[in-house]
Amino acid sequence: IAESVGGPGGGIFTTKAGFQAATGMSHPNLLRIMTANHDEETRAIVAQTADRTLTDAGIVVRTAESVSRSAAAGAGHMLPLILVFLGLSISISVVGFAGLTSTMSTNVMERTHEFGVMSAIGASASRVRRLVVLEGIFIAVLSCFIAAVPAPLLTALMINNLPMPVILPLQMSVPAILIWVVVVILGAALATLAPAAQASRLTVREALAYL
Repeated sequence: IAESVGGPGGGIFTTKAGFQAATGMSHPNLLRIMTANHDEETRAIVAQTADRTLTDAGIVVRTAESVSRSAAAGAGHMLPLILVFLGLSISISVVGFAGLTSTMSTNVMERTHEFGVMSAIGASASRVRRLVVLEGIFIAVLSCFIAAVPAPLLTALMINNLPMPVILPLQMSVPAILIWVVVVILGAALATLAPAAQASRLTVREALAYL
Protein backbone atom coordinates (compact mmCIF):
# COMPACT_ATOMS: atom_id res chain seq x y z
CA ILE A 1 0.00 0.00 0.00
CA ALA A 2 1.48 3.31 -1.03
CA GLU A 3 -0.96 5.66 0.65
CA SER A 4 -4.45 5.45 2.13
CA VAL A 5 -7.18 7.95 1.42
CA GLY A 6 -9.42 8.56 4.42
CA GLY A 7 -13.15 8.89 4.68
CA PRO A 8 -15.98 6.38 4.37
CA GLY A 9 -16.05 4.79 0.96
CA GLY A 10 -12.48 5.89 0.28
CA GLY A 11 -9.74 3.88 -1.34
CA ILE A 12 -6.05 3.16 -1.40
CA PHE A 13 -3.19 3.57 -3.82
CA THR A 14 -1.42 0.28 -4.41
CA THR A 15 0.54 -1.66 -7.01
CA LYS A 16 -1.06 -3.95 -9.60
CA ALA A 17 0.48 -7.02 -7.94
CA GLY A 18 -0.78 -5.93 -4.53
CA PHE A 19 -4.27 -5.35 -5.89
CA GLN A 20 -4.34 -8.81 -7.49
CA ALA A 21 -3.12 -10.43 -4.26
CA ALA A 22 -5.74 -8.63 -2.17
CA THR A 23 -8.76 -9.07 -4.46
CA GLY A 24 -7.89 -12.09 -6.57
CA MET A 25 -8.78 -10.13 -9.71
CA SER A 26 -6.31 -10.22 -12.58
CA HIS A 27 -8.49 -8.63 -15.23
CA PRO A 28 -9.45 -4.96 -15.62
CA ASN A 29 -12.76 -3.75 -14.28
CA LEU A 30 -12.75 -0.38 -16.01
CA LEU A 31 -12.88 0.36 -19.74
CA ARG A 32 -12.32 3.84 -21.13
CA ILE A 33 -13.05 4.68 -24.75
CA MET A 34 -11.80 7.85 -26.44
CA THR A 35 -14.11 9.18 -29.12
CA ALA A 36 -13.11 11.20 -32.17
CA ASN A 37 -15.85 13.74 -31.47
CA HIS A 38 -16.02 15.07 -27.93
CA ASP A 39 -19.62 16.29 -27.86
CA GLU A 40 -21.99 14.85 -25.28
CA GLU A 41 -24.30 13.23 -27.85
CA THR A 42 -21.46 11.20 -29.40
CA ARG A 43 -20.20 10.14 -26.00
CA ALA A 44 -23.67 9.01 -24.93
CA ILE A 45 -24.12 6.93 -28.09
CA VAL A 46 -20.70 5.28 -27.67
CA ALA A 47 -21.43 4.54 -23.99
CA GLN A 48 -24.76 2.90 -24.86
CA THR A 49 -23.15 0.89 -27.65
CA ALA A 50 -20.33 -0.33 -25.40
CA ASP A 51 -22.81 -1.22 -22.66
CA ARG A 52 -24.95 -3.24 -25.07
CA THR A 53 -21.94 -4.98 -26.68
CA LEU A 54 -20.37 -6.01 -23.38
CA THR A 55 -23.70 -7.15 -21.97
CA ASP A 56 -24.35 -9.30 -25.05
CA ALA A 57 -20.90 -10.85 -24.53
CA GLY A 58 -21.86 -11.91 -21.00
CA ILE A 59 -19.94 -9.20 -19.18
CA VAL A 60 -21.77 -7.48 -16.34
CA VAL A 61 -21.68 -3.70 -16.76
CA ARG A 62 -22.33 -1.66 -13.63
CA THR A 63 -22.31 1.81 -15.19
CA ALA A 64 -21.64 3.33 -18.60
CA GLU A 65 -21.40 7.09 -18.75
CA SER A 66 -19.31 9.81 -20.36
CA VAL A 67 -16.45 11.59 -18.64
CA SER A 68 -18.17 14.95 -19.06
CA ARG A 69 -21.26 13.68 -17.24
CA SER A 70 -19.12 12.37 -14.39
CA ALA A 71 -17.27 15.69 -14.26
CA ALA A 72 -20.57 17.57 -14.19
CA ALA A 73 -21.78 15.40 -11.32
CA GLY A 74 -18.54 16.02 -9.42
CA ALA A 75 -18.79 19.75 -10.05
CA GLY A 76 -22.36 19.69 -8.78
CA HIS A 77 -21.21 18.12 -5.53
CA MET A 78 -18.39 20.65 -5.12
CA LEU A 79 -20.50 23.71 -5.99
CA PRO A 80 -22.17 24.04 -2.53
CA LEU A 81 -18.77 23.83 -0.85
CA ILE A 82 -17.36 26.49 -3.17
CA LEU A 83 -20.36 28.76 -2.54
CA VAL A 84 -19.93 28.37 1.22
CA PHE A 85 -16.26 29.36 1.03
CA LEU A 86 -17.08 32.24 -1.30
CA GLY A 87 -19.77 33.48 1.08
CA LEU A 88 -17.36 33.27 4.01
CA SER A 89 -14.70 35.20 2.11
CA ILE A 90 -17.19 37.93 1.18
CA SER A 91 -18.42 38.18 4.78
CA ILE A 92 -14.86 38.44 6.07
CA SER A 93 -14.12 41.12 3.47
CA VAL A 94 -17.15 43.17 4.52
CA VAL A 95 -16.13 42.93 8.17
CA GLY A 96 -12.57 43.92 7.23
CA PHE A 97 -13.72 46.96 5.28
CA ALA A 98 -15.99 48.00 8.15
CA GLY A 99 -13.07 47.66 10.55
CA LEU A 100 -10.87 49.73 8.24
CA THR A 101 -13.52 52.47 8.11
CA SER A 102 -13.75 52.52 11.91
CA THR A 103 -9.96 52.55 12.27
CA MET A 104 -9.50 55.41 9.82
CA SER A 105 -12.30 57.42 11.46
CA THR A 106 -10.58 57.04 14.83
CA ASN A 107 -7.27 57.92 13.19
CA VAL A 108 -8.74 61.13 11.77
CA MET A 109 -10.08 62.14 15.19
CA GLU A 110 -6.72 61.52 16.85
CA ARG A 111 -4.91 63.53 14.15
CA THR A 112 -7.26 66.51 14.13
CA HIS A 113 -4.42 68.82 15.17
CA GLU A 114 -2.21 67.50 12.34
CA PHE A 115 -4.87 68.05 9.69
CA GLY A 116 -5.57 71.52 11.08
CA VAL A 117 -1.90 72.44 10.80
CA MET A 118 -1.82 71.10 7.23
CA SER A 119 -4.78 73.31 6.35
CA ALA A 120 -3.10 76.29 8.03
CA ILE A 121 0.05 75.95 5.92
CA GLY A 122 -1.91 75.74 2.70
CA ALA A 123 -2.83 72.08 2.16
CA SER A 124 -5.97 71.83 0.05
CA ALA A 125 -8.97 69.70 1.00
CA SER A 126 -8.30 67.35 -1.93
CA ARG A 127 -4.71 66.80 -0.79
CA VAL A 128 -5.82 65.93 2.76
CA ARG A 129 -8.52 63.63 1.40
CA ARG A 130 -6.04 61.91 -0.90
CA LEU A 131 -3.59 61.42 1.99
CA VAL A 132 -6.19 59.60 4.10
CA VAL A 133 -7.32 57.41 1.19
CA LEU A 134 -3.72 56.44 0.37
CA GLU A 135 -3.11 55.52 4.00
CA GLY A 136 -6.14 53.22 3.93
CA ILE A 137 -4.97 51.61 0.68
CA PHE A 138 -1.49 51.10 2.15
CA ILE A 139 -2.99 49.30 5.16
CA ALA A 140 -5.07 47.09 2.83
CA VAL A 141 -2.10 46.20 0.61
CA LEU A 142 0.02 45.48 3.69
CA SER A 143 -2.68 43.09 4.92
CA CYS A 144 -2.46 41.23 1.58
CA PHE A 145 1.27 40.67 2.05
CA ILE A 146 0.74 39.53 5.64
CA ALA A 147 -2.01 37.09 4.58
CA ALA A 148 0.15 35.69 1.76
CA VAL A 149 2.10 33.54 4.23
CA PRO A 150 -0.58 31.73 6.31
CA ALA A 151 -3.25 31.55 3.58
CA PRO A 152 -1.59 28.83 1.42
CA LEU A 153 -0.63 26.82 4.51
CA LEU A 154 -4.15 26.89 5.95
CA THR A 155 -5.66 26.10 2.53
CA ALA A 156 -3.38 23.09 2.08
CA LEU A 157 -4.24 21.90 5.58
CA MET A 158 -7.97 22.20 4.89
CA ILE A 159 -7.73 20.40 1.53
CA ASN A 160 -5.75 17.51 3.03
CA ASN A 161 -8.46 17.01 5.67
CA LEU A 162 -11.44 16.97 3.31
CA PRO A 163 -13.29 13.61 3.27
CA MET A 164 -12.57 13.03 -0.41
CA PRO A 165 -11.69 9.65 -1.99
CA VAL A 166 -8.82 11.24 -3.92
CA ILE A 167 -6.08 13.71 -3.12
CA LEU A 168 -6.82 17.19 -4.41
CA PRO A 169 -3.69 19.08 -5.49
CA LEU A 170 -3.32 22.64 -4.25
CA GLN A 171 -3.20 25.00 -7.21
CA MET A 172 -2.91 28.73 -6.60
CA SER A 173 -4.74 30.78 -9.23
CA VAL A 174 -2.71 33.90 -10.05
CA PRO A 175 -5.66 35.66 -11.80
CA ALA A 176 -7.88 35.01 -8.75
CA ILE A 177 -5.21 36.43 -6.43
CA LEU A 178 -4.85 39.54 -8.60
CA ILE A 179 -8.62 39.99 -8.69
CA TRP A 180 -8.82 39.83 -4.89
CA VAL A 181 -5.95 42.33 -4.56
CA VAL A 182 -7.81 44.74 -6.86
CA VAL A 183 -11.02 44.19 -4.87
CA VAL A 184 -9.14 44.89 -1.63
CA ILE A 185 -7.64 48.11 -3.02
CA LEU A 186 -10.98 49.36 -4.36
CA GLY A 187 -12.75 48.36 -1.14
CA ALA A 188 -10.14 50.16 0.95
CA ALA A 189 -10.54 53.30 -1.16
CA LEU A 190 -14.32 53.20 -0.72
CA ALA A 191 -14.04 52.41 3.00
CA THR A 192 -11.83 55.45 3.62
CA LEU A 193 -13.90 57.95 1.64
CA ALA A 194 -15.99 58.98 4.65
CA PRO A 195 -13.01 59.46 7.02
CA ALA A 196 -11.14 61.26 4.23
CA ALA A 197 -14.05 63.63 3.68
CA GLN A 198 -14.22 64.24 7.43
CA ALA A 199 -10.51 65.11 7.52
CA SER A 200 -10.74 67.41 4.48
CA ARG A 201 -13.53 69.45 6.09
CA LEU A 202 -11.52 70.27 9.24
CA THR A 203 -10.63 73.93 9.67
CA VAL A 204 -7.93 75.54 11.77
CA ARG A 205 -10.55 76.81 14.23
CA GLU A 206 -11.98 73.30 14.68
CA ALA A 207 -8.48 71.88 15.19
CA LEU A 208 -7.73 74.46 17.90
CA ALA A 209 -11.12 73.86 19.52
CA TYR A 210 -10.40 70.12 19.61
CA LEU A 211 -7.17 70.77 21.51
